[in-house]
Amino acid sequence: MKSSNIKLNVIFDNECSCSNLTSLWGFSCLVQTTNHTILFDTGSNGRVLLNNLKTQNLELNDVDTIFISHAHWDHIGGLDSVLELNPNVHIFVTSHVSKNLVRDLGTLSNGVTVVGDEPIKLLTNIHSTGAMGEASEQSLIIDTDEGLIIIAGCAHSGIEAIAKRAKETFNKNILLLLGGFHLHNKKDEQVLEVIANIQKLDTQYVCPSHCTGQRAKELFSEAFQKNYIDGGLGIEIEFDEEKVYSR
Repeated sequence: MKSSNIKLNVIFDNECSCSNLTSLWGFSCLVQTTNHTILFDTGSNGRVLLNNLKTQNLELNDVDTIFISHAHWDHIGGLDSVLELNPNVHIFVTSHVSKNLVRDLGTLSNGVTVVGDEPIKLLTNIHSTGAMGEASEQSLIIDTDEGLIIIAGCAHSGIEAIAKRAKETFNKNILLLLGGFHLHNKKDEQVLEVIANIQKLDTQYVCPSHCTGQRAKELFSEAFQKNYIDGGLGIEIEFDEEKVYSR
């Protein structure tokens, strides 16, 4: 699949790049590909999530898949509101999510797939890293002709560990690394080590947000320069075969 057939919209984030959207703690990204429209996480509040979708002229009814990175409140808080309006979705969660929650989601949706600890293909060109770390968090991998697009919810297991697993699984460069990098409480030298390791994995673009932390974002910006995208609510990312565009 060509990356030019993919569009990403950050629709929930505690950092905001657009004044007409509502920002709360949490993360969600709408992923549009040739074959699927995927809602990656649902933020912490359904009403705000739905309003942000509407404000950005994005249709909830186009969503056919929900990908839940992990079961923390700031990533699943809007799930009920989404399912109330669009139950015709298939949901992907990890095997460490409560069996009771999996059962309930199954009755409210078009089915639930439980992902284990190993990387696995979910849909055409769409993969999961498998559950990683103490938070049992999965990240989304989109396999494109130009490289891998990786979306992380909070990267509790370490953003470099996520990138490394994806790189080793596909033996491809990383076109874009987006989402929460979970570096808000790290010292500069720790962040710089993470950045160096990510660069060694042939990572072209980065778009950190959510739990990354302002200082860590500054260090990523200095390291990646023109290939740094300032993440946050309202960011829209599109691709061609040579460049990543954001607005």
